[in-house]
Amino acid sequence: MKKYTLCCSIAISLLSNHVQAKNENALTSPLFTSPFFTDSQAQLSLRNEFRYLKEDATDKEKVHSAWGQGVALGYQSGYWADIIGINVDYYGAVKLGASDYFDSRGVLYNNGSGNNKDNATGFSKFGQRYIKLKGDVAGVALNAQGGWQTLRNYGVITNSTRLSPTSYLGWSGGMEGGGFSLRGAYVERTMARNSPDSLRLQTNEGRYINHLATGELGYKSQPFNGQLAYGESQNYLRRQILKVAFNPVEKLSLGSQIYTTQALDDYKSMALNRRNFDNNANHYAFDAKWQEPLWSLKLGVSHTRAPKGGGELGSYPRHMTRDSRGNFTSMAYSGEDYMRDGETMLAAWAEYRITPELTAGLTGNAAQFSYQGVAVRTGEINVFGRWDPSHPTLKNLTVFAMVGPGWSYKNRSKTPVISDGQYQTSHSLGAQFIAEYRFKLF
Repeated sequence: MKKYTLCCSIAISLLSNHVQAKNENALTSPLFTSPFFTDSQAQLSLRNEFRYLKEDATDKEKVHSAWGQGVALGYQSGYWADIIGINVDYYGAVKLGASDYFDSRGVLYNNGSGNNKDNATGFSKFGQRYIKLKGDVAGVALNAQGGWQTLRNYGVITNSTRLSPTSYLGWSGGMEGGGFSLRGAYVERTMARNSPDSLRLQTNEGRYINHLATGELGYKSQPFNGQLAYGESQNYLRRQILKVAFNPVEKLSLGSQIYTTQALDDYKSMALNRRNFDNNANHYAFDAKWQEPLWSLKLGVSHTRAPKGGGELGSYPRHMTRDSRGNFTSMAYSGEDYMRDGETMLAAWAEYRITPELTAGLTGNAAQFSYQGVAVRTGEINVFGRWDPSHPTLKNLTVFAMVGPGWSYKNRSKTPVISDGQYQTSHSLGAQFIAEYRFKLF
């Protein structure tokens, strides 16, 4: 806690000194009239997050819960000579509460072995710190970043945010012009969303992976948007992603995603219980959204193929390595559910704006797959609400809450337990609460 407080004090002091220097020297020093300083920005974000899950999918009922308070302080410079700049983001978190198995919620740092609630702590880190470059050649915009950075839906990888986002150490960059874009990234280390540790990329067995490389070609016009991505975690997994979105009319959006993944030598050499599939895993998804001024409705369907031998149930792996995050925007996104071999899923998301500030909604998923000739069904239903106050003092505040039950199957090593030609149903209850307040410092 002392380290957390000290880092906040240092960061705020540095920002205060910067603002003071900016005001005092702007008229006398050419240095402070440079866009590197005059175009710089700083933001402060306070995020309170609680996540809860009660389930009985294995031998006994378990409660997974974590509650923390986070702070994020970000600085983005302008560009010196219209070419080079820097970005630095500090993240801190304080533990407010935790149960055993808290680590599955991705909110607090597990500072110990096992999943005992006494291991739950906050953390402090500079999760982003990188140099940024930009340029323009014949109307084509160029950019590059080097250092610790977040990469959201970038090729086959992405970030995920709790009290801080997942970040990666490496290089990224791209070019854009005429509706086309080309991006690529090369990363060697990762920092999880709930940890200050810099980790090498690893397999499910903990063996090191040298790097993860990815690229993406995109095209965007008024009615159409498409991306084709390719990536490989060295000698472990290879992946291709095709995403398309189309707006035939103003209120209707249609989308489809195809994910294909191939096992490489280091993946195939792992023990059976460490693998999600044997050789190939594919996921196919389609969605449609109708948007009205006060309400919207989104429907989706998906199907997964991920064969696995040895009598175990296969699944599609979202992530390319341990501790990294995979780019996955299908409506099947829900932990490891809805991506099992042979599983077909239907999903729905509906929301209604009750007032300009308050939105309420309902979301649900239902799925079925066959295991040893038995039809296994899973699903969940959640109600949610979002408050975006318009009062000048609170206009940067967002409050979100969701809660609902789910049903699945009793399992051993994620494989259904079949008895007398039937599976045993398991039940769950999940909830989350997020309150975030953001504002600019300058």
